[in-house]
Amino acid sequence: MVMVVPAEMTDSFSSQAQVKAARSSVLAVPMRDLATLVVTGKDRISWLNGLMTCDLMKRPEGEARYGLVVVRNGRVLTDAVVVVDDARALVVLPGEHVEGVRAHLNHYLVMEDAVVEPRADAFVVWTVHGPRSGDVLAAARGAGGAGGVVDRTGLGGAVVLAPESCQTAVRDALQRAVAAAGGSFGDDAGWEALRLERGVARFGVDFDEKSYPQEASLENVAVSFDKGCYLGQEVVCMLQMRGHVKRKLAAIVIESDAPPDRGTAVTDEAGASVGEITSAAASPTLGKAVALAMIKRALAKQGQHVVVGGARAEVVDRPA
Repeated sequence: MVMVVPAEMTDSFSSQAQVKAARSSVLAVPMRDLATLVVTGKDRISWLNGLMTCDLMKRPEGEARYGLVVVRNGRVLTDAVVVVDDARALVVLPGEHVEGVRAHLNHYLVMEDAVVEPRADAFVVWTVHGPRSGDVLAAARGAGGAGGVVDRTGLGGAVVLAPESCQTAVRDALQRAVAAAGGSFGDDAGWEALRLERGVARFGVDFDEKSYPQEASLENVAVSFDKGCYLGQEVVCMLQMRGHVKRKLAAIVIESDAPPDRGTAVTDEAGASVGEITSAAASPTLGKAVALAMIKRALAKQGQHVVVGGARAEVVDRPA
């Protein structure tokens, strides 16, 4: 079942206005492509902790966790945000991968007291970005929503889940809180511009099930190297401590105002192919194209220069 979000809450503002709102106040984006697995049982947290790269056991109160589900060979099955409350864990992940992830989790459910509930469509998911995100999260919780603090952009952030029983109340609370903060609601184009300005990778677009966490440049974002054991940990740790990957996802700023197509070749300054564009957008903040590209590891470093579609580009930690 697809959850419907009223149009008046999604496409009233330009991408430029949306990015500005995220930087100065708050941007709330309905994430129609995300679904939620609900996990219950007294062992739910320890069990999930053994199947994800993030540390769910040391999670501060009120915080969500962004992490990866990896398989035995260390490759990524999906990324996910986990919200924990008193009775359940809510695992927010790309909807198209729900059934595969559900089967994977259930395969490793043996004697633990944990249950993955049958529905994944019982929540509308919002991501909230900007320095006033906490106000919006608090308002949503007050109206019966769930959620937690999780900052993917470095501007401040949260995830909000609206259950079927009070979706209207949560939506109304979001509208009031966003308006009070002087923020805006976002759409796909605005979120795409923001995430690429802030170098946020998208699973299934910038990296996929063939990727290692280090290839997706998520080792410092989604992986805990001091937690207990988890499935795939040995490979992930070996890559971090003793080895290296041949390619890495890198953020780049292109000296052009026209974003390149996905799959556009990236070359070094001598013209040799070094990778390809995985996603790109026009940056409202910079007035240039910004992109993520999977390129050779040696060039995936701050200050390196590459060429995209004949235009000079620079590798950066974060475009804007």
